Amino acid sequence: MRRLWSALIVASTGPIFLAATAGTAHAATNNLYVGGANCSDTGTGSQTQPFCTIIAAGTVAGAGQTVLVSSGTYSGPVVVQKSGTAGAPVAFQPAPSASVTIQGGQYGFSLSSRSYVNISGFAITGTVKNGIYVNKSDHITIANNTVTLSGTPASGKIAAGIGLYGSTASSVTGNIADRNSDSGIYLTSGTTGTTVSYNEASLNANVYQRNANGINVVSPGNTIIGNVLHDNEDSGLQFYPGGNNNFATLNVSYNNGDHGIDDLNVTGGRLVGNTIYHNCTSGINVEGTSGNYVVENNIAVDNAVYPAYKGISCSRRAGNIGIWDSAPASTTVDSNLVYLTKAGTMYVFGSSYSSLAAMRTATGQEQHGLQADPRFADTASANLQLTAGSPAIDSADSSAPNEQAADILGNARVDDQSVKDTGLGTRTFDDRGAYEFTGGGAVNSPPTARVSVSPASGTAPVAVTADGSTSTDPQGQALQYRFDFGDGTVVGPQAGATASHTYTAAGSYTVRLTVTDTSGLTGTSTATVSVTASTGGAVSYVNQIATNYSTSVHTSGYVTVWRTGGVTSGNLMVVTVALTGTTAGTVTATDDAADPFTVASDIVDGSGHRLLVLYGVARTGLAVNQKISVSFPSAATYRVMADEVSGATTLDRHVEASGSGTSYSSGATGTTSTAKEFVFSAVGLFAGSAPTWATGWKPLTNYTINTDYLGRAYQVASATGTFTGSGSGSGTWLAATVTFQ
Repeated sequence: MRRLWSALIVASTGPIFLAATAGTAHAATNNLYVGGANCSDTGTGSQTQPFCTIIAAGTVAGAGQTVLVSSGTYSGPVVVQKSGTAGAPVAFQPAPSASVTIQGGQYGFSLSSRSYVNISGFAITGTVKNGIYVNKSDHITIANNTVTLSGTPASGKIAAGIGLYGSTASSVTGNIADRNSDSGIYLTSGTTGTTVSYNEASLNANVYQRNANGINVVSPGNTIIGNVLHDNEDSGLQFYPGGNNNFATLNVSYNNGDHGIDDLNVTGGRLVGNTIYHNCTSGINVEGTSGNYVVENNIAVDNAVYPAYKGISCSRRAGNIGIWDSAPASTTVDSNLVYLTKAGTMYVFGSSYSSLAAMRTATGQEQHGLQADPRFADTASANLQLTAGSPAIDSADSSAPNEQAADILGNARVDDQSVKDTGLGTRTFDDRGAYEFTGGGAVNSPPTARVSVSPASGTAPVAVTADGSTSTDPQGQALQYRFDFGDGTVVGPQAGATASHTYTAAGSYTVRLTVTDTSGLTGTSTATVSVTASTGGAVSYVNQIATNYSTSVHTSGYVTVWRTGGVTSGNLMVVTVALTGTTAGTVTATDDAADPFTVASDIVDGSGHRLLVLYGVARTGLAVNQKISVSFPSAATYRVMADEVSGATTLDRHVEASGSGTSYSSGATGTTSTAKEFVFSAVGLFAGSAPTWATGWKPLTNYTINTDYLGRAYQVASATGTFTGSGSGSGTWLAATVTFQ
């Protein structure tokens, strides 16, 4: 039976891992639906005519689409046949409040050579092979699923619950993987750059041989963090040949049939801040040809002295921490806590030792190690959190490789005022093991805010950047930043430590930064900006900055500043982008001076044509040969044009439209807010003729590729009003009009 405490651990870590999951569904127009009345696997998958099976949805779901599944039991395998993009993944998840089980089949979900796919919230059981199978894929998120009874506990028929094969840059988080016939979670065949976090893996067993682990890693360069691993037939967490340079931290591993963490014939591992209890053999085990290991800040208690798994012999290698064979020569161990409640081997470092003191004397290792009762809350229920007076409190080394600023439950490091800090590094109050003690005299100090603003003065309009990146939190908690620019403009709270703003009126402004840590404590800092009135103020078009295009598939493009003198500080940059063979999805831009850009207008039609207008202010100017770069969903062709404008910096109105024929029109903007505004219009014509503009517009150079045209025009308003970008030109068209003040 799954221990209640372990289930609570996984649940309580929700705020940590849910940010990485598919989460909220995309806009309704991008949803596909499965299950319910009037279903048909040959239909559209709409809400009124859903698919009957998830299998059918898997064949059609593409970038930016979320498959929402109604409650029920469905068959596998769901073979995902399309990839998503970074800004528009393919997502599969239960509908709100739905409970969905996938039962039987070769796999529950199967992905091969796919990118950017999210699978979350399913119960998958009784599959012939892996419950979730990922092969040669990247940027896959597997979150909050329960995967059980994969494979058959017989020779040649076993299967891991979740298996990643030759896959990269992925996330396996918040899942429960139990009672599978092989390891709960398996990373192999070159899977790298993947994070396995906050999962529970338990009761996995081959049965006919001792071999199934909670998590089994035989590939390099992965992070294993915050998992609860218990009652597995073999080790809780295993790194075997091929599993080099992995990092394991904040894991809790107990009652397993071999080791808590096992490392065999692997190099370059880091085992930091794990809690290892009551495993059959050595709690933390590094053996064979393994080397170049760092083992720090762990707690290892009662390993290799009690039977930990039914029917498993524990008469094998012993010790709370065991560093064997070739490993001692290049392994560092320090700041670990070990303890036994009955006689046994306390530590192995080449030779076996009955006490940590004897090991330290013989080897010089563990200069800050402790042998003492960690005072776990309740070992009978496997609650391995610390209680008051634990020697693990405020005694860890915060400079250990990748020591975490928060514990397995998301609690920030706090200073227990009732005990003396004996830890090392910048924070002398980190606790050893996976849990931070937050009761008793533990004190969380507030963060310190620091803000600077550049430039600190200028003539209106003045584009400034406020920088709070030197703000700090004593416990190392993540900060949220809120910028009040003193003229009614507020940016944040946000994770980013900088924010930009343009002052359009003269005055002395106080910029106030408020930083808030994850415990809700705040700090503030201020800076002053002086703005003088403009002596000019006329709005005018300056010049074309640059152009560029490609007729091959890209996900980004750029233009290079060519004009002598570059782009003047404080001037507006207007970037027009035309794409073909693309979809809706996030489009972003920046330049070599790190100026932020914002989308002013965006329109896409059903044929994959897309037109965007983005804008940004050159806060410090751009020099010749500096670039403005744009990222977008995969497109068959792109055209990018950039223009410079003086005397205007802020978006006011915009309108856009699409159509086909011999004339085009953006439609009318709303009434402008001020009299003298810069009015910009763009049109993309596809498989047609070059655009000509209606009276009142000053045309700019068309950009032509075959029979596709990108046209721009502008006017400087003399009074408030509405503006329509229109003209003649045949073909399918997209048109936009944008005003700036």
